Amino acid sequence: MKKFLIIPLMIIITSFSAVYSSEDKYIEALRNCSSYSDFGNVNADGVNVTSHKQILGWHGDKCRYKESVNMGNMNVDILCNFSKPQIAEITSVADAYYTTLKYSKATPDTSSIEAVQNNPIVNVFNKYLQNPNVCTMSGMQ
Repeated sequence: MKKFLIIPLMIIITSFSAVYSSEDKYIEALRNCSSYSDFGNVNADGVNVTSHKQILGWHGDKCRYKESVNMGNMNVDILCNFSKPQIAEITSVADAYYTTLKYSKATPDTSSIEAVQNNPIVNVFNKYLQNPNVCTMSGMQ
């Protein structure tokens, strides 16, 4: 059971870290659901996690997001179909968070799972990652 809680959190940590390095481009691409691709790498609690995330564009009235995550010998693929209100919520939380970081000159702490758990971007993204009507994960063992 713990594995199913840690895997989504590690995926979110990686996504968050990769987004932080290029937040303006990612947020704008997500806001418009325009094509975007980025790679991220983070080490949290001694686990090296790499991620390739993509915004694939509109599929009907949903914005398709795909992410492939590697954690050691485990590969997880995520496919999300976000509605316009869901995109608006994610990007609004991200905008507020990154504005706060810019003015405080702080950087996000991704050194441990605990350090990331209360991050607002992690929380909003996790809400959808845990909803099988929005996101599906495959490859978990």
